[in-house]
Amino acid sequence: MNQPTAKPNRVKLLIALGITVVAIMISTVYLVHYYGETRPTVAEEQVGRTFPAKIHGRTVYLTRQEYIFAFGSHGITVIAIGTFLGIFLRSKRATK
Repeated sequence: MNQPTAKPNRVKLLIALGITVVAIMISTVYLVHYYGETRPTVAEEQVGRTFPAKIHGRTVYLTRQEYIFAFGSHGITVIAIGTFLGIFLRSKRATK
């Protein structure tokens, strides 16, 4: 009896999660490109830019916070994609 309301809720959840995942992916790609174009290619110890990151063949130096944020966002993106795929596949299995 709960079936008719469960399906629309599942679809709404998938749409919302899908939009969120796409937004996270775009933000992550933008951030890395932004860092790659705007950060120095030589370490600046006086301001804490000592963490090298190779972005599209160019080595730039980030602060500790930038480094953690840039590469942490990649991990969050992977987790978000995995969550979306898991819910999507589970909902496909439930509708059969």
